[in-house]
Amino acid sequence: MGNIIPIIIFILILGVVVLVHEFGHFIMARRAGIFVEEFALGMGPKLLTFRGKKKSQYPVAGEEDVTLYTLRMFPVGGFCKMRGQDEDIPNDPEAMNNKGLFARILVIAGGSARNFILSFLIFFGLVMMTGYHSSTIQMVQEGSPAQAAGLQAGDRITHINGARATLWENLTFFIEMSGGRPLDVQVNRNGQRMHFEITPAPRADGWFIGFYPARRHGVMNPPPPHIQIEQAGILGSASTAAERMLFHIRAPFRLLARFIAGDQMPEGAGIMGPIGIAGQVTEVYQEAAQYGAVSTLFTMLMITAVISTAIGIMNLLPIPAMDGARLIFLILEGIRRKPVPQEREAMVHLVGFVILIGLGIFVAYRDIINLIGRAAG
Repeated sequence: MGNIIPIIIFILILGVVVLVHEFGHFIMARRAGIFVEEFALGMGPKLLTFRGKKKSQYPVAGEEDVTLYTLRMFPVGGFCKMRGQDEDIPNDPEAMNNKGLFARILVIAGGSARNFILSFLIFFGLVMMTGYHSSTIQMVQEGSPAQAAGLQAGDRITHINGARATLWENLTFFIEMSGGRPLDVQVNRNGQRMHFEITPAPRADGWFIGFYPARRHGVMNPPPPHIQIEQAGILGSASTAAERMLFHIRAPFRLLARFIAGDQMPEGAGIMGPIGIAGQVTEVYQEAAQYGAVSTLFTMLMITAVISTAIGIMNLLPIPAMDGARLIFLILEGIRRKPVPQEREAMVHLVGFVILIGLGIFVAYRDIINLIGRAAG
């Protein structure tokens, strides 16, 4: 029973993120005057169907003249089916294929754009309510690699190995990615730029360099009067939210580059499907639940923002059957001044879809094996 609640929460999170993504396509299609045939949440057979009120101004014989809103059996994914998206329908003002190039680009990109907006709003709200750990050093541990290298309290870390690192998430990510190799740490000390070479030391749960970051309280959660902690303003909170979102956008590509280079991957890094992510959400939920309902809520909101960012990025990748591939075809159309034949594009997306289904089955199988292994261990 203890695992049921986090799994339900994960399904709800995934449903919200997918709903936001598909709503992005839906609202942009409506604004462009494209008729949406079906707005579906989930995949597989239909469980519930609702008929919308807005009718098509140019109904097609034998087809519904209103948008269908459906809930489907498997709570993974969803879609927004638009007239003329995958077929050429001539002389229909409500068909997507008859809209301008820029309008179609906005419709396809609208899903990921809404995911990024959702992520930013969640990160912004969390920073406003809970604050954040900055990259300014509050205290250096005695005998640590940071102390040996010469870092001091008050130093503000700006870059690690030349990459921008202004949040605690950035710092811990690069330290874990180091694998114990020396890091070039750039700091700002009283307006002066300084470089330090620090070799992380091992510990039970990874690597560390040995300092505590300064904390800033959120606007909606000020510190007690007797505690001197800097408060994050509204603009600072917005900037931090954007930095967090950008961090979660860049992190997968950094991991991919590390994988391609043949470097050792940090523990826990790798490709996961919904089953594997559900397992991780369960573990995080059980840990957060020890600190109360508020901590659990904030943790689940953080996971929602991370998943929303991931889905936004994944859909923009130039993979057949994904939004990114559709955008590539639209860009090619703009360059060629004529569309790629629809049957060719449809074939590319079909092949890509079959490959994605096969990859999904393989990842699901591996996730199940890993979960069984962790349970047995």
